[in-house]
Amino acid sequence: MEVLMEKIAILFNLNRHQFDYETEFDSPVTIESIYNSLKDKYEIKFIEAVRDFSWIKEIIDFNPNLVFNICEGYYGPARESVYAAILEQLNLNYSGPDSTNLLICHNKILTKRLLENKILVPRGYCITSIEQLKNIELSFPLIVKLNSEGSSLGMSEKSIVNNFKELSEQVNEMIQKFNRGILIEEFIDGQDISMIFVEGIGALGPCEIDCGATFYDYDMKSIKDDTVDIKELKGDYQRLKNIVDYVANRLDIKGYAKLDFRINDGNYYLIEVNSQVSFHPHGEFITCAKADGYSFDQIINHVVNYALRNKIKYSSIGIGGDK
Repeated sequence: MEVLMEKIAILFNLNRHQFDYETEFDSPVTIESIYNSLKDKYEIKFIEAVRDFSWIKEIIDFNPNLVFNICEGYYGPARESVYAAILEQLNLNYSGPDSTNLLICHNKILTKRLLENKILVPRGYCITSIEQLKNIELSFPLIVKLNSEGSSLGMSEKSIVNNFKELSEQVNEMIQKFNRGILIEEFIDGQDISMIFVEGIGALGPCEIDCGATFYDYDMKSIKDDTVDIKELKGDYQRLKNIVDYVANRLDIKGYAKLDFRINDGNYYLIEVNSQVSFHPHGEFITCAKADGYSFDQIINHVVNYALRNKIKYSSIGIGGDK
């Protein structure tokens, strides 16, 4: 008697390098690598989450046991969370963070407000108009970026400002260009490192991005997986792993997340939490996993197996207490 394979739909946005909003979309290399890790155990269907939402019928017709959700979305502060929310309404099991994780963690200032009582984060404000600058009480240098974006969209060497004139010029330029919330934070000088959290495993990493003297801006981030050196770091990072475990508990992270830190004078400052991650085989997430002895195939199969065994439990983010 033939044993039927469980069915997995890989739901993705494809980066064709045509528009800025595609920067966080996944490359064919990433999608093919995920497929190669799973093809011998599961029936796989590729489903591109195009803007007209025709993919919804396609996924209903396929009726998968699991949706491997790596969608980033096109625009707005809820762009990552909309796909998870739709899958929840369809009562379909999926891998990775739930819709609440994705919505909250995409809001940088809100994430830090939930964490700042217990861990170090840069002091900052989120503003929507140039007039609000008069209420900001921070010491220069500062860094200016979009509050609900990834891949350093809108960032350049001008993003680090050293006086009020530079600050007002940069904020005005970003408001005019993007018309959305602007995050102004203390600039923490130091070493950039990343850690990851994988539900069912714990904290893994760290890794470090080495882009030489180049400012790690939007253009650099948009090509990082293929051209930027991402290095595993060895050593005793238990204190950092304890911070990651605290963040995962406080934010009730489902599936996985990547956490970016800056080390200054021996202190770990949390810069941001990325709940939707890139599974590029040479990217930060997989490099962090390899630093703790996990291969690409092991991580992908763990994510799938864990999600199949544990149908998504909705996050109680922000109400889990300060354990």
